[in-house]
Amino acid sequence: MTRTARLTYQGGFYHIFNRGLEKRVIFKRDKDYDKLLDKLSQLIVEGDWIIYAYCLLPNHYHLLVEENKTPIAKLMGRLFTSYGVYFNKKYKRQGPLFQDRFKSKLIQKDAYFLEVSRYIHLNPYKANLVNDPQDYPYSSLREYTGKGLRKIINLDHVTRLLGDNKTRIEDYLRFVKEGIKLDLEEYDPFINTKDVIGSAVFATHRKMV
Repeated sequence: MTRTARLTYQGGFYHIFNRGLEKRVIFKRDKDYDKLLDKLSQLIVEGDWIIYAYCLLPNHYHLLVEENKTPIAKLMGRLFTSYGVYFNKKYKRQGPLFQDRFKSKLIQKDAYFLEVSRYIHLNPYKANLVNDPQDYPYSSLREYTGKGLRKIINLDHVTRLLGDNKTRIEDYLRFVKEGIKLDLEEYDPFINTKDVIGSAVFATHRKMV
């Protein structure tokens, strides 16, 4: 069966996600999470992608990525092919680790960055892995607060989307925690089947590009 072509373009803003084959665990140990994030850090230096948010969960992952000259497929291919080889060798298994190729949704950047990034950052809390989303070690939220050890996120790009006020990071953290009491199913890519997340005009225009 022929695969559907991805909707991509230079400057496109994407929610990238996937889960383990048959929803199996893809990160068993702390070193597994570290392995993938270290590789992502390396690729960001080598390429021209911008990562705005990420979160790795035991059996799935989320990334919020802006594509520039180099297609996101190249980033995802190098990242997860490398990780799949590592995981299979370490745990003495064979075959695909993920459910087919990575999945992506085109996001209307300025209008929907806050909502989609909040959904991503709340995943560990919603999965009962932490009591406070800021405590989760494999999420970009720690980088937002300055407590993360990695530099995958370029905060200059993030803060441009958050506004000019001096308390923008603090305001964003409050915004994230307010989402704890909300139903964010609309932004769950495993439930919402839309390929484009944005206004009706944006969605229609991008499908025509």
